[in-house]
Amino acid sequence: MEKHPRQPDIRPEGTAPMPEALGAALMEADATLGKFSRLTEEEKRAFIGGAENLHTGYELRSYVRSFFRGEALL
Repeated sequence: MEKHPRQPDIRPEGTAPMPEALGAALMEADATLGKFSRLTEEEKRAFIGGAENLHTGYELRSYVRSFFRGEALL
């Protein structure tokens, strides 16, 4: 599957590809994508791993919003 021309490769080096839906949820707001890009590699891996069992767009968007509001995630 081709990447969307605007979608940067934002996954941390050495990790599995970021799920496309998670990348789309990140890209809904430039501020969110900017915050993600400033995370450390360890924080990026934790963020991507935390979305592993989320499947719907609603779940992923909620996860992204909660993560960047600094809320503790289960």
